[in-house]
Amino acid sequence: MKFTVPVQTIIDPVTRVANICTANSNGNPDDMTLFVLFKVTRESLTLTGSDNNVQLKAVIPLPEGACESEGSFLMQASKANDFFKVLGSGDDVCIELNAENEQINIASGSARFSLRVRLLQDEASFPTFENDESAQEEASNFSIEEKKLRFMIDKSLFCVSRENFREYLKGVRFELKDNEMAVFALDGHRMAAIETTLANPVSKEMQFSMTLRGVTELQKLLIASSDTMLDISVTDSIISTSVGVFTISNRLLKCKYPNVRGVLPRQCEPEVRVELSNLKTYVKRVALFSNKRFNHINLTFEYNSLGIHSQNSDHEIGSAHIPIDFPEQDAHREVNLNSDYLKEFLGAIETDNVVFGFSPPYNNTMIRPDEEINEMGVRVRYVVSHIVV
Repeated sequence: MKFTVPVQTIIDPVTRVANICTANSNGNPDDMTLFVLFKVTRESLTLTGSDNNVQLKAVIPLPEGACESEGSFLMQASKANDFFKVLGSGDDVCIELNAENEQINIASGSARFSLRVRLLQDEASFPTFENDESAQEEASNFSIEEKKLRFMIDKSLFCVSRENFREYLKGVRFELKDNEMAVFALDGHRMAAIETTLANPVSKEMQFSMTLRGVTELQKLLIASSDTMLDISVTDSIISTSVGVFTISNRLLKCKYPNVRGVLPRQCEPEVRVELSNLKTYVKRVALFSNKRFNHINLTFEYNSLGIHSQNSDHEIGSAHIPIDFPEQDAHREVNLNSDYLKEFLGAIETDNVVFGFSPPYNNTMIRPDEEINEMGVRVRYVVSHIVV
């Protein structure tokens, strides 16, 4: 096997694919998830890496005549990541496999390198998702704009639980019906509900949950300004989509998901608008004095005024009052919220004002942007539980 390729075309793909692979936590040198599979044909170089739950594949087209002979090999992901990043981006790199010694010889500019690799006796032994039984499952498909999917992930991902708790809390839920799509993420105390309308309706209803890492790796590939339509394939076990030269696949979570739509208030009364930048400033300052045990901040909505208050175990106090549009003379609504959650919600909102909504039995508060639906046609809502102290 021998081929030549401009190094700038493979540095990013090698780095991204290698980062998918797992660390050697079990000490097994034969664990295939420690390796990147390099496979070259006359037309392309294909890189594949996996952690058994997420697979990333990059297909890099080769110029005519760049491949002198075809073949494949395995390279340790950590070694591939470290090595290709230090090559000069203006050089071509020529890679030749010495199968007898199980090493590759690399020429880049005036430098020469020899690296140890492994050969695959049988390509089916590498854990690609294409070799799974799930690859034979019937797939459903839907399409969505790249920037819209990136936005929906950005506005929901921070609500996913990072703790080893209930399985459904460790992923992101997708629900599609007709031309409506909703994304939900929750950690047991807060929830993101992001909804939009698809350009083309789905042929059948779909409900599935991606893993946290699967969504995170997909998020890294998506470009926030791209209008490209992504075609996404979903089976009972795996979701896959292609973004540029990359194809990412994720094993779906197999768990029962709660009726999260029942948590969303049908109608909030009252709804109170607060100027966002002012609120972010004072919440950040007052939260410094929150009790470390409860980590809460008190918000008191009254006639044209919002009081922000916190106090810690040393009896240190932080408080502020900012003007709001709450014209009811006898109005009063008081809530205790996790200060870190509140700061994350406010950081995710991009409108000039943020809206706080209250509805019976007043165990939760809804927080949303001032615009119900933004210019991309996406509706963003957050629900957070009150802290009882």
